[in-house]
Amino acid sequence: MIRRGFRSVIVLAALALLGGCAEFYRPAEGPVGEAHRPRLEAAWAQAQIGYGAQWRIYVRATDPDGDLDRVWITFTRFGGTYPGTFVYLPGDPRREVNGYIQMWAVPRGGMHFGQMDIHATAEVRVEDRAGNMSAPRSFPFTLVLLRVPDKGEPPAGFAREARLAEMGMTMEIDLGAGDDRGSGM
Repeated sequence: MIRRGFRSVIVLAALALLGGCAEFYRPAEGPVGEAHRPRLEAAWAQAQIGYGAQWRIYVRATDPDGDLDRVWITFTRFGGTYPGTFVYLPGDPRREVNGYIQMWAVPRGGMHFGQMDIHATAEVRVEDRAGNMSAPRSFPFTLVLLRVPDKGEPPAGFAREARLAEMGMTMEIDLGAGDDRGSGM
């Protein structure tokens, strides 16, 4: 009797969890093709960032159909590309986006005292509700163990105070399997 009740609670919890995931997933809808492709006009971030600091990646984009939905960020290091991740833009899909995506500058596995700086590249894309993706914009950056003064003034044309979303993830970068410095990353 108790086992059956416990099993029922587990099943109900799993269904509630899956129901919550259904809200997160948005199915593709809308016209597809080159004429409907969103345009990432510019992307920028501070070139040097301290470990554990908040990092702002500024984006300015437009979409001819007015259904901009997501921002994708992918990291490249040592010639390898790590899995990209996306964040949904808040509110209804839109024709224009101008602001920043915020994330914590923490690589997978962390950093350790004495570790050398991590040099990597971030690639940014925007996607609309139909799955049309913009051409990418890439920029190099360096992640250092020490604190770095904030030089986060974006160039003209970016909405400095418009926070679009926060990525709840660590940076998908590490030292790679071929690196023998023993950082543990």
